[in-house]
Amino acid sequence: MTHSSSASHRVSWLSIAVKPLILTALILLAPWADLMSMRQISAQTAGLTEADREMLKAVIPEADSFSEKSGELPVFRAYQDSPNGGEPTLVGYAFMTPDYPPEEIGYSAPIEMLAGMDMEGNLTGIKVLYYRESYKSIRGDFLDNRRFLFQFKNKPISDGFRVGRDVDGVSRATITSWAMSRGLRNAARRVALAYLSDADYVTARNTGATAIKALEQKSWQDMKDEGFVNDLIIPLEDKTELRLSIAYIGNEQLGELMVGSGDYSRAERDASNRVMDGTMVMVGIDGDASKPFRQENLALQQGGEIYPLPRRRFVYLGSADVGKIADQVRFAGAIVMDSSIDVTKPFTVHYNMPDTGIFSSDYTLSGAPLALAEGRAFPSGLDGDEFDDEFSAFEDESVFARLINEAPWTEVFALLVLFAMVMFSFLRKNATARWVTLAATLVYLGFMDGGFLSVSHITNGIKLGPSLFLNDLPLLLLVIFTLVTTVFWGRVFCSSLCPFGALQDFLTRIVPARYQRTLPQAIHDNAIYLKYGILALLVIMALGQSELSIFQYFEPFGTIFYRSTSIVLWFILIVILLASAVVNRFYCRYACPLGASLGLISMVSPLRIERIAQCDVCKVCEFACPTAAIRGPAIDFKECVRCDICEIKLIATSGVCKHSMETVRARHKNWEQPVAVGG
Repeated sequence: MTHSSSASHRVSWLSIAVKPLILTALILLAPWADLMSMRQISAQTAGLTEADREMLKAVIPEADSFSEKSGELPVFRAYQDSPNGGEPTLVGYAFMTPDYPPEEIGYSAPIEMLAGMDMEGNLTGIKVLYYRESYKSIRGDFLDNRRFLFQFKNKPISDGFRVGRDVDGVSRATITSWAMSRGLRNAARRVALAYLSDADYVTARNTGATAIKALEQKSWQDMKDEGFVNDLIIPLEDKTELRLSIAYIGNEQLGELMVGSGDYSRAERDASNRVMDGTMVMVGIDGDASKPFRQENLALQQGGEIYPLPRRRFVYLGSADVGKIADQVRFAGAIVMDSSIDVTKPFTVHYNMPDTGIFSSDYTLSGAPLALAEGRAFPSGLDGDEFDDEFSAFEDESVFARLINEAPWTEVFALLVLFAMVMFSFLRKNATARWVTLAATLVYLGFMDGGFLSVSHITNGIKLGPSLFLNDLPLLLLVIFTLVTTVFWGRVFCSSLCPFGALQDFLTRIVPARYQRTLPQAIHDNAIYLKYGILALLVIMALGQSELSIFQYFEPFGTIFYRSTSIVLWFILIVILLASAVVNRFYCRYACPLGASLGLISMVSPLRIERIAQCDVCKVCEFACPTAAIRGPAIDFKECVRCDICEIKLIATSGVCKHSMETVRARHKNWEQPVAVGG
């Protein structure tokens, strides 16, 4: 009987010990299976399979049959059967966006889509084939959103596809929403230009082609001489001057000609995020001014009405590296004009210098630019010094302005309140306040907002640089708060600001103590390094610019908080939750790559947990530690999540702490010397 019980006990612990290894194997194999299934239609070369036909039917429901992909610009031709048995009728084209580079880059990579279009140039349906965005990985398949995808059905390709104006984006996924919308639009327009000569978009494009061709042949000076580019010169008191170059760029083809497609697309995206209407007018900034350009000094006037320029109506347009503007100005911005202003009629640009007065420039469109603004045909053969550091501050100011102007202030306020709750409970060592904070973190950051941190913010920061964090004020605040608290105190984030950590703590409170276990010390001491191995793997993949996304298999909180549709991800989540119900903070101890990165940072933290002489013989805090970071008097600080449990016991002088050292020595005959104080 004893032998059987002992064997059963060993088997039980063996099962617990190998679970992380089995889980790791599943994690590493799963993305390859997903990758193969998502790209199956791309690899099809020897005829269409039934699965291919079903996917094509989903994007062009009116079609009865499809050709194989062919053509210099590859398309699937969609046919509808004739009711009298005659030749089938061509009713549209299906295409795959990767076949039409360059693709728009989303949060970390392009999004591959299959789309259908009818003969009039209207989209009939789309299907996301594959994307490796880390937001998808950590937050679930957010593009699997019927309301978001349904917006593109029957949308004409002449539409701007601007998120915020023409398309409602996915919350907290603006970059990816924009990339998907614009990538879809660009590919569809190329298909239309190749195959749909009578479509409205092609007609309009051809209508403006003559005007664009005429402007392509003109130099910057020609454009100034003809009044299309209008200089506004502001002399300053110290004999320096600020020079502004004004030009209409509200037409997409014209905007790309003037500043390049990349800068124009980014400016249009920023404009769409800020305001719901308005065409763009370029403001090139140049001169030798000793005072910096200030957007708030600009105003527009038409007739007797003056329109001050709020910050949200001015966007950064680039460093004048490409297009007609290249080497003509230092950098540029764009005014997003109030919709009440008719750009085809004369208007005036004012610049107010408080010390020297108001300087103005009248602007009137004519010739080819006017034809583009009015959307009419333009007859063929007709034309219609180094800056100081302060001056170049406009570029930085525009980044700051964009961050502030686009901030979701309700989310910012909620986040600041949560930060205050975290710091109050942590500094006061108040257990009740901490549990209230954990509940708020779980509900708000987990299920409501979904704005939790992920290791993807580290890996994508490696790929994309700091610009990743400069477009999202709540994310930036969360990153700053986490880094500051970790540097000073250790893993405060893991204790109270991680929704999955909060979920595990609530699990421990709910599950009866008799079901909870602790891994054998030898297994625990080795298993804690699994998360550092996972972190290293993800960082190496980021440095190598790997296209394979595997975040979701290591960060299961996206599965539950964003309700993923993947069976594999739910299986991984359930295994981890079951393990966490038995072993306190199982995921934090052995698998969390973000916790591993914060653990490494916390190794330099100066404000550690106090240790006293009684800790040399006391085991109370060691048994209570949720991450098994305490071993007698010593704390493995990189594993400590600053949960306050041991500190509260110390402050309350509970257990051994409440006895004097004389009493403790008397009870421990083998006492040799007190332990040194310190973490």
